[in-house]
Amino acid sequence: MGTPLAWLGLAGLAASIVLTGAAALWLIVGSAALIVLAALIGARPALVLLGSLIAVILFILVPDALPAVLKSYGTNGRSFFRSWENEALLVVLAAIALLFWLAVWRWKEGTALGTISAIRDLDALVTFVGKAAAWLFVPLMLVIAYDVTQRKILEFYPDYLDTVFAFSSTKLQELEWHIHAVLFLFCLGYAYLKDAHVRIELVRERLSPNARVWMELVGGFIFLLPYCYLVVKFGFTFAERSFNADEVSAAQTGLSHRWIIKSTLSFGFALLALAGISSILKSLVYLYAPRRLRWHGSHYSGTPHAGQPDDLAMRGRRAD
Repeated sequence: MGTPLAWLGLAGLAASIVLTGAAALWLIVGSAALIVLAALIGARPALVLLGSLIAVILFILVPDALPAVLKSYGTNGRSFFRSWENEALLVVLAAIALLFWLAVWRWKEGTALGTISAIRDLDALVTFVGKAAAWLFVPLMLVIAYDVTQRKILEFYPDYLDTVFAFSSTKLQELEWHIHAVLFLFCLGYAYLKDAHVRIELVRERLSPNARVWMELVGGFIFLLPYCYLVVKFGFTFAERSFNADEVSAAQTGLSHRWIIKSTLSFGFALLALAGISSILKSLVYLYAPRRLRWHGSHYSGTPHAGQPDDLAMRGRRAD
């Protein structure tokens, strides 16, 4: 029962984006209430986590939601957040963590399996986006090949510019780095899940499996998630200013709507944050779950140069 309610709440949040006025505000509030109810009943923990995060973001960003409420009391939204940002952030994070814990606690198969369910769902989402974005490699290669070919054709046939097949070289070059940026940003979280990012193993490979997992856990909390928050926050401002200014390319024949590519910065690091949450949950499963379930979190207990730790020599995912 809880999972359908969570899906209904997510659908309501999606619908609130296209609404205006009081309807948008009440739909966000109602959808958030459905997600809270879903957590209490026992919904999929990942849905509760995503729904609560999206609800908070929409409540803050949609002009007819929190900004309109603050304005009705004579308070400027930006001034309010500058004054109370840290306090508001702590309250919001505590509320989201509480909702997520409730969903995990109420999960029908137990707390440990509820956490593992959240890990699988988060991994599935990040993996889906990463694998889908990887296909951008194909249009990227096609654009590069066409750009190079067109330049060679123009050397021998300048009138080619007058045909319908000719495109501005500046547009093509900008499109190349736009596609490359999206490819990198959208695959960033997937690369982290697969442990494909650069690691410096000088210290880590000499540690015990438990110490490696603790390092991943602490690093995720102290470094990864705060960094992702800052990039998402300032990335949104970066894109918002571009949108308000109707920013275009500095080149006269370049691409317009520069805010589109700038907005992918926040989205990419939001996916990385979800991958970071998944890694934190995996670490907690490895450290505190029953022994028979620890292999679900063993991903960070090994090193590229080590096999499965002796205490995890059982059927399941390999540590390296």
